[in-house]
Amino acid sequence: MKGKILILEDDTVLSEQIANVVKHYNYEVMLTVNSDQFFDVLRSYQPDVILLDVFLVGSKMNGIQVLRRLKNDMDLNYKVIVISGEVNSSQINEIRALGAYHFIEKGSAFSINQLLLHIENAITLIKQEEEHIGLQIEYINLKKQFTRSFPFIGESDAIKRVREQITRLASVDEDIFLIGETGTGKEVAANYYYIYSPRFGKPFHTVNCSALSESLIESELFGHIKGSFTSADRSKIGFFEECSLGILFLDEVTNLSLMSQSKILRAIENKEIQVVGGNLKKVETRLIFASNAGLDKLSDESIFRKDLFYRIEGNIVELPPLRERDDDILLLICYFLTSFSSQYSVIDSLDLPALKDVLLSYSWPGNVRELRNFCKFIMINERKINNSVIKKHLQQKNNQSLYYRNSDNAKYLRIHNIKKSIASFEKDYLLYYLSLNNWKVAQTADVIGLERTTLYKKIKALGINHLTMEE
Repeated sequence: MKGKILILEDDTVLSEQIANVVKHYNYEVMLTVNSDQFFDVLRSYQPDVILLDVFLVGSKMNGIQVLRRLKNDMDLNYKVIVISGEVNSSQINEIRALGAYHFIEKGSAFSINQLLLHIENAITLIKQEEEHIGLQIEYINLKKQFTRSFPFIGESDAIKRVREQITRLASVDEDIFLIGETGTGKEVAANYYYIYSPRFGKPFHTVNCSALSESLIESELFGHIKGSFTSADRSKIGFFEECSLGILFLDEVTNLSLMSQSKILRAIENKEIQVVGGNLKKVETRLIFASNAGLDKLSDESIFRKDLFYRIEGNIVELPPLRERDDDILLLICYFLTSFSSQYSVIDSLDLPALKDVLLSYSWPGNVRELRNFCKFIMINERKINNSVIKKHLQQKNNQSLYYRNSDNAKYLRIHNIKKSIASFEKDYLLYYLSLNNWKVAQTADVIGLERTTLYKKIKALGINHLTMEE
């Protein structure tokens, strides 16, 4: 069956003729002769197309009155084709204004084939509208899902400015650079950008640049063809190509080599990438960069290319640390405790405003992420959550923080990147033992249990240089 037709026509001879023809073309048909009968069957029958006469002899309502009621009262998805003779131009205008899909004049000009064409077009349009509505609903649900998964919580002036910046840059479809200390919510901000971007619903991928080795990064970003290197047993599409027309989030982008950064710059400026072992490909990828490095480090050309920095400089958004968001800390802890309560524990007589000073007495060096993990920890480890419980755990955190600030390890603990922290420790370690052994490499290597060649490589990699260094 191609569709359902409901006819309201007082001329039974004509309506039966039409019914016989449309049935032949695999349509289901229901006939009515007056407005009362028509409205009795309308909801139960739920037609796709209504064929409506204007002059309904013996009916309480004429066709135009029926149209008015349909426009005001009915929420079914159908199209109305008006078939009538002897109507003036003002009536035709009203028929159109009331939302009729088409008007066909009776008489010598009437063609059943034309009617069939209009019925078919009307049903096609209904299907397209339903598909569009379905896509809209899917789009709205996806947006709700993202908003729930990555809530951008906060009412402080600082976070309001950030949201405004991101919304503006997203609306004009610009690349964006998010900077901020670890745990300030760069991933949340990236997803917030995606939600407000015209590219929402298109591919969105996150790449942690610090987790990829130099040998893999170009293949992951730009793809490769089969046989382009030893382990390339099949071709691979890179993230840039996968996210063409969508968004690629490059987290900790300062961990990329300067060479990789130059290729990213070319992708931005020329909208093309070089596939490893292959040809150039055009891409329309929008980029979100993120780093926990400050502006001073971003301007260091040994860490971040100046040309890439200047290309994105106007679109930098700085996420404030939690210690600069006093007005948000209660909102955040309330959200996290509520989120975890159904899964882990029970909140018992909690007075958060009374805890504000206590919460602010701790610096939260890990920012929002640390606050979230703090809430999760106490929800897992305590049966009931109240003010005294939170105070107890906050005191423990303050004591731990004091210990780490005063310990010899504080320097390394303040580096919020494990690779950089290890490198810093290694450098201090080697400098200590080299100086202890009068800068003699062979002697130092023997003392610390390394091959001499390995120690030389580490010295070079860590930038250790001493004029008196000997074999």
